[in-house]
Amino acid sequence: MNQMSVAPGVAAKPLEEDYYEILRISPRADEDTVERVYRTLAERFHPDNESSGDPETFLRVTEAYETLSNPDRRWQYDDMRERSQTVARFRLRARDFFDGIRGEQNRRLAVLCLLYRRRISSHDSPGRSLLDLEQLTCCTREELNSVLWYLSEKQWVKCGEMTEYIITAQGFDFVETELKERAEFRAFATLRYYTPQPEPEGAQTQLPPAA
Repeated sequence: MNQMSVAPGVAAKPLEEDYYEILRISPRADEDTVERVYRTLAERFHPDNESSGDPETFLRVTEAYETLSNPDRRWQYDDMRERSQTVARFRLRARDFFDGIRGEQNRRLAVLCLLYRRRISSHDSPGRSLLDLEQLTCCTREELNSVLWYLSEKQWVKCGEMTEYIITAQGFDFVETELKERAEFRAFATLRYYTPQPEPEGAQTQLPPAA
């Protein structure tokens, strides 16, 4: 189980896994929703289910449920989660991954993938703010402004309520097409239900955990 408290004044670390993403619910989900979604996922991944059972995934889903179904533990987890979101979760091993023309293209795809994952994991709050994207990519606001202008002009993203950016259906199609060839971006776009495989030798980035 994850540690559920952070001492005042101690820098928070990014969470290894987001319990809300694991259960595919919004952080605003009520107790009935937590219960209903858990029962569905538990049945799907239970080891006794011959068609879709997966013991490790079942344990992750159960761990998420045990925390989010307990009001006190959920409050502590939410506090830790909020702290962790102020920490950059995406670190580059090679700055040239995002430099030059190729770097601009990589930034666009990285942002689209993060918005794609947000959309599939949280239907109630599908957008991310510019600040969220800065923290998750470690790109500057200036770099992201050009990215978001381009993505908006292509109609791959739109600006929602509270100036949050949301991926469109056209953006969905583009991401899914690109990921067939750009395997290094897949961890940006998908929920981490299963244990990630070791990165291939020479990988350019340290991919972010679920958020």
